[in-house]
Amino acid sequence: MVSVLGAARHLKQVYQRAFCVLIFLVLTTGSAKQDIIDKVVATVDRQIIMLSDVRAVTELGVLVMGSNEGSETQVISRLVNRVLILVEVDRFLVSEPLQPEIQRRIDELKEHHSTVKSFETAWKSVGMTEERLYRLIRNDLRIEGYLRQRFTSTAEPTNAELVQYHKENQVLYVHNGSRLPFNDARELVRDDLLEERRQVIIQNWIARLHESVEIVYVP
Repeated sequence: MVSVLGAARHLKQVYQRAFCVLIFLVLTTGSAKQDIIDKVVATVDRQIIMLSDVRAVTELGVLVMGSNEGSETQVISRLVNRVLILVEVDRFLVSEPLQPEIQRRIDELKEHHSTVKSFETAWKSVGMTEERLYRLIRNDLRIEGYLRQRFTSTAEPTNAELVQYHKENQVLYVHNGSRLPFNDARELVRDDLLEERRQVIIQNWIARLHESVEIVYVP
């Protein structure tokens, strides 16, 4: 016998999928001038992630919680993480990024294109608007600021741990074709190991966020 809770969860999933289909129909029956037919690829507690968001990451090089490389599924997963983190960001007082800082990040994206015109053509071709691009960059900077504030440091590694990390990651410490001795690379090794440990803590935190909301991936 299906439990009341199980039936309720099933009904909720049906409603969410129906909502996604409705959004898709609205978008595909819109302006015939659009080159891209946008669609919902995931919902995170009723917040939607669009195909144009995925294409913005993969084709424009907009970094959202990590590399823009990987399969579409991997990019969608990073966008889901981004939505979850933004919910937490909105719950706390996070310094608002300054306009010059946002513009500098946009200028960095422009450097990947030969001209400003080609950059504009690129973001328009993936269904992105100037306003959405600005908001995306702004929120990325807010996320970075929040993560810096919340996950500031980890336990200081011992000298033995630093030596072992240097030994296991020698390819990272090469200068002019020669491997840097441990004593010369010690500070770099320390920074890299601390950042690696910090990222593990952040990923574990994100995993717990996944358990607190309903996430639906739309084929």
